[in-house]
Amino acid sequence: MVDKVKPLKFESAATGGTENDDVPTAVDPSEDYVATKGIAFEGLDTHLAEKIGGVLKFTCPDASQKVTYSGVNVSNIEMFEGATQTTPNRRVRMDATYSGNDLSTEAWKIYDPADGTTVLRTITLTHTYSSGNYESTSEVTT
Repeated sequence: MVDKVKPLKFESAATGGTENDDVPTAVDPSEDYVATKGIAFEGLDTHLAEKIGGVLKFTCPDASQKVTYSGVNVSNIEMFEGATQTTPNRRVRMDATYSGNDLSTEAWKIYDPADGTTVLRTITLTHTYSSGNYESTSEVTT
């Protein structure tokens, strides 16, 4: 059985909150922001996602990645199981497209570990801008 937990918070209007909690209160994911040093994933104690400065860093000791650039822009990122960067070891690939200097789409493909070529799922993120300012992102998963 999996335990699911809900972090507790003390919220105060004096510290930027919208309400005052006199006792620890469960976080409401639809209205509360929770900052954390990192997140470890179930069954993967050595795999960690954490924010260092302004950069989200993923730690996967049994993985490697290859970044390809077009000029100064990232055109694609491939993630591999292990240090050998060959198609059979490929697990994820992200292809980026740009409109000028603005990132317009990210197409993330998740590959079958059996061969590294069969696409199990594609997640496409489309970013919109107005007058060069970021406005929103939409997601389509197929």
